[in-house]
Amino acid sequence: MKLINCDLGECLTPNPDEMIMPLIDMASVACGGHIGDDDSMAASIKLAKQHSVRIGVHPSYFDQENFGRLSHSMSAAELFELVYKQVKYFQNLCKQQGATLEYIKPHGALYHDMMQDPEVLNVLCDVIYAVDLPLSLVVQSGINTVLFEDISTDKNIQFLYEVFADRGYQLHQLIARGEPGAILEKPQDIVEQYHYFSSDYANNIDTICFHSDNPASVEALKILKQS
Repeated sequence: MKLINCDLGECLTPNPDEMIMPLIDMASVACGGHIGDDDSMAASIKLAKQHSVRIGVHPSYFDQENFGRLSHSMSAAELFELVYKQVKYFQNLCKQQGATLEYIKPHGALYHDMMQDPEVLNVLCDVIYAVDLPLSLVVQSGINTVLFEDISTDKNIQFLYEVFADRGYQLHQLIARGEPGAILEKPQDIVEQYHYFSSDYANNIDTICFHSDNPASVEALKILKQS
């Protein structure tokens, strides 16, 4: 079975995190860029530790107004400082609770920019070097595979390849948010796509993502737990 990851700590109302955490393997926790504060981060770390869930940090462009879903033009140095501060701050919160930070998963526009722009990808690799932890970096499966394999070898970075159970695809590309079919809204459709990715998908997959702000995804996780 593939590892299930979910984006958590996003200060949703009602908050589904306590319900979701026992159903997943990896929690990517918002760390103040697109949403999140000390209380939400600490609560997510505590909950993940309680359920033996791997803890990841979910940095983004600092853009809470747009939930981190718009790209921002920044120099490599500016982007490094932005991401490093989020990751390091979250790492310190993990230390305070005796928890271990295991991976980085960029959020929203930063994630998509990483997949399209080698300079953004290099900045994220540099952040891992600077934090000086054996952190993995979550990237999208089926996109620029050769590039990621080369970087993994050259820079000794471990990538975790992911797909999205609750997002629509055209071939290996995600349908852009706002377009018809971008978000799967029926739990059974999400369950079926999860099973497809778990058994029939041609590309390498380490983890399958569900989004906590999609109620259908939460229901799909419950169905999978019961099956």
